[in-house]
Amino acid sequence: MRTLIQGGWVVGYDGRGHELIPNGYVVFENDRVVHVGRAFDGAVDRRIDATGKLVSPGFVNCHLHAAVNAGQTVYLESLKTDYFGSNFITYAAPRRGKPAPRTLANAELGARYGMWSALRCGATTILDVGTMPGGPDAFTKLVGELGMRAWLGPGFRSAEYVWEGDRVVWDWNEANGKAGLERAVKYAKDYDGAYEGRIHAMLYPGQMDTCTPELLRDARRWADEMNLPMQFHAAMNLREFHTILEQTGKTPIQLLHSIGFLKPRTGLGHCLFHNAHSWCHYPYGDDLKLLGDSGATVVHAPYKYAKMGIKLESFERYRKSGINIAIGTDTYPQDIVHEMRWAQMMCRVAEGSFSAGQPRDVFDAATLGGARYLGRDDLGRLAPGAKADIVVVDLLRMHFGAVHDPIKALVELGSGSDVETVIVDGQALIENGQALRVDEAALLRAVQEEGERIWEAVPQWHWSAKTVDEIVPPSYPVR
Repeated sequence: MRTLIQGGWVVGYDGRGHELIPNGYVVFENDRVVHVGRAFDGAVDRRIDATGKLVSPGFVNCHLHAAVNAGQTVYLESLKTDYFGSNFITYAAPRRGKPAPRTLANAELGARYGMWSALRCGATTILDVGTMPGGPDAFTKLVGELGMRAWLGPGFRSAEYVWEGDRVVWDWNEANGKAGLERAVKYAKDYDGAYEGRIHAMLYPGQMDTCTPELLRDARRWADEMNLPMQFHAAMNLREFHTILEQTGKTPIQLLHSIGFLKPRTGLGHCLFHNAHSWCHYPYGDDLKLLGDSGATVVHAPYKYAKMGIKLESFERYRKSGINIAIGTDTYPQDIVHEMRWAQMMCRVAEGSFSAGQPRDVFDAATLGGARYLGRDDLGRLAPGAKADIVVVDLLRMHFGAVHDPIKALVELGSGSDVETVIVDGQALIENGQALRVDEAALLRAVQEEGERIWEAVPQWHWSAKTVDEIVPPSYPVR
């Protein structure tokens, strides 16, 4: 079936980069774009009027942990000051011998809510970073049936974080790490290319400080042999930076470079703490040059770190070092439009410059940067031959006002709630604001119920054994 989208601001692709086509036309047939331009005279089976709206390539959300958002409440934990930016380690690591919080959650509900909420905000391609609630088989089936394009795989690592007394320690088990890698390789053999090619496999080692160099070398070898992308968390907090430096005499980036880990189609989640970051202040070497020369991608999730008072230093500097940057949401809200604005604003704060962090650059990261990372020249763009992964954003809303440049309007004024149509592989999953495969009202009711159950369970695993209201006092007293 041939469909024409007409009348909107079309983000076309001229072979080098994006371009804007006012009152443009996009035609797709089955799962491929066949025409992008100012007019189209051929026959079509269906027309979509996008007058005054933005017709964009689907966004590529390159870093997401699918889980019910109730567990994220403790990101606001005001009683646990953590200068080192350890983030989830300070709240999600359980007491030794106690269940991890993720094991207490309804996995199917977490998976459905996490992935659908990201798609709802315009992400047609989503990378769940080794989380896979409910296990690889059940999670893959759910994602495949929801209809998005996704890169998936079970995570693996050599150590777990656990609380002993009032501090976090690493519980090492290299055999578990190797067994996890074997499971990930088997998953890739079983599922890569499933669901009409919408599901692909990746390798996901856990974190820089939970994987031995030997495990990372083995993962690198398998990724190369099977031609798989790879991603893991690296240079993500100051504690990791100092631990790796003390153990090896190298920064995390220098260590990855020394073992041959840094290559194209390798994503480093977060990657804030390079040697010249103001928190690190380590004058030996040039981590950003190593990254730029390697072809590896930095997957940036700015809002998560802004909540902790930490900024990438900086999006602009990484770009000028030749580093490919993609964008992910990591935690809630799974709103990649929201992340683009935070990437822009935090870059301007880091640089102290209004001219830094241009909307076009963060939009590129959310589209072309993600596609480049995955090695796909048919994603993140609208051009003949590209996949029919398309979003329509309603710019005719009060908060946009008069729109002169739709990309600036989207990045500086918009949010994922402005996305009204989402098409993946030529199939509409959201149309005119209506979800076609999920009962969203029922889903949100279930999420609220699940949140209340999880909050009740916090004393079972949290290091303090306190209730959630003791850990995170309400904003105001509750009568």
